[in-house]
Amino acid sequence: MTTPETGNRNDALPVVSVRDLSITFPTADGDVHAVKNLSFEVAQGGALGVVGESGSGKSVTSLALMGLHRGTRARISGEIRIAGTDVVTADDRTIRAMRGNDIAMVFQDPMSSLHPQYTIGNQLVEAYLTHRPGAGKAEARRRAVEVLDRVGIPEPARRINSYPHEFSGGMRQRVLIAMGLVCEPKVLLADEPTTALDVTVQAQILDLLDELRRDLGMALILVSHDLAVVAGSVDEVLVMRKGEAVERGDVRRVLGSPQHPYTRQLLAAVPRVEVTRAQRRAQLRAEREGRPVPVAAEPPRPAGQTGEEPLLVVRDVRQRFRIRGGLFGSSTDFYAVDGVSFDLYRGETLGVVGESGSGKSTLSRMVMRLLEPTEGSIVFQGRDITHLPERKMRPLRRDIQMVFQNPYSSLNPRMTVGESIGAPLRIQGERNSKLIRSRVQELLERVGLEPSHYNRFPHAFSGGQRQRIAIARALILRPKLVICDEPVSALDVSTQDQVLRLLAELQEDFDLTLIFVAHDLAVVRQISDRVLVMCKGKIVETGDSDEVYENPQHPYTRQLLAAAPVLDPDEARAHRAERARLRGGQPQAEAV
Repeated sequence: MTTPETGNRNDALPVVSVRDLSITFPTADGDVHAVKNLSFEVAQGGALGVVGESGSGKSVTSLALMGLHRGTRARISGEIRIAGTDVVTADDRTIRAMRGNDIAMVFQDPMSSLHPQYTIGNQLVEAYLTHRPGAGKAEARRRAVEVLDRVGIPEPARRINSYPHEFSGGMRQRVLIAMGLVCEPKVLLADEPTTALDVTVQAQILDLLDELRRDLGMALILVSHDLAVVAGSVDEVLVMRKGEAVERGDVRRVLGSPQHPYTRQLLAAVPRVEVTRAQRRAQLRAEREGRPVPVAAEPPRPAGQTGEEPLLVVRDVRQRFRIRGGLFGSSTDFYAVDGVSFDLYRGETLGVVGESGSGKSTLSRMVMRLLEPTEGSIVFQGRDITHLPERKMRPLRRDIQMVFQNPYSSLNPRMTVGESIGAPLRIQGERNSKLIRSRVQELLERVGLEPSHYNRFPHAFSGGQRQRIAIARALILRPKLVICDEPVSALDVSTQDQVLRLLAELQEDFDLTLIFVAHDLAVVRQISDRVLVMCKGKIVETGDSDEVYENPQHPYTRQLLAAAPVLDPDEARAHRAERARLRGGQPQAEAV
């Protein structure tokens, strides 16, 4: 493997060597072959990206490299060597010694990986003492402070006493990386380390991993569903589908000239920030009608040019939350949304973008009237709904619906999908069970699911299917306005593409007006006619989506665009170098 920093390493002994790896899980319905005859190598200081959809075998392979399938019913054959240790045949004591010292893992969700009742320092010290049994607590604490400093945690000697809930999502991910580095492993295995992080924090984490690999000379295995995430961070790419490697090679070759249809499919599904809304709309319409995609696309109708009244008018809304100052401290006011105004016209899609904590989701909940604004006004279809009591809001719920970010938590696990989708009809007074069932089954078919699945429970569906169910529930009342709050952030790129295509089709078929909230700028551009850019509760830039993306005026908008992942490895590294130059070559952690 060749790396930009280390040159040719083909003659080096690989630090990771996998040969003919197969992993099988016995189930009541027969054997599930999660991984089939997989082989790859990673040299010291090299970087490999493992890419594929959910269910492709990426995470199963990652767990096997760590020896974490021991004690389960999984049947493993083939060879896994980590720094010379055969993980398949070694005894448990050898495997425990290998973890942390030879290979360490950074998991996807820091909230489930960090114990909420122990300080960051306690957890880092425990990890060090577990893998270095001869070390003392003072040495372990010194090492913990060192690695926190190394991954860019400000004031590490003080923050070592903080609890996980006192850190932001990106800071918690840095702590997980620090935990992986505490014993200076030869290999760092990062399994979806940036999923659900906003683009700027994602860029910071990827920059950090690249910097650590270069400075420490360790190997990196980066697992992701998104080819754009790995493009600027690895030397080689391994593409997995249904447990098998369908393509492997130099990152520039694989992304620039993919050989396998599945790789081309993954690349086509990646949203691109340079693709306009009009181009995307023309492409989808042509595909739907079975005709060639036009070279030039007609621009969408400018909002408010026909003399019509806005469907929604939001004026100077503010949302105040009271923050307690501790046992004896005085409370302070915090404005999550601070003086936001906009108009929304029928048939339009308004994109709302910004980092976590910018006020996007709070704003969407105010429009939905799940939160009552502290100040300002919200007028829907000419009626002021700002302080409307719930009994008067209920009839209006027909016209304003919401698709939430996480279908796992927004669907009741004890209700069938038919009951969940039909519930809004019952709440609005419909008592004809046959009519409800018929309407629900029609809608299930329209969103790409089987009408016969009416009596299935949510756990029987994949993440993308559950989001389709959530969309169906939002549409059952035929609303005029649908608010989509990060509806695709937790989905892999191909499933995300399917859901976005579905939303585009449904918008035309049902004459919907959309507010689309997201941190992914490429997704927002493809679906939005106009864009609001939010930062710290305020709108810092607004305008036609193409205008904002092609000629951003505010530094914050330019910062978001610079952090957006790109598929060209050389361009991605150029962006990384520019980010390093802007922060003076030092790791930059976002605020808590």
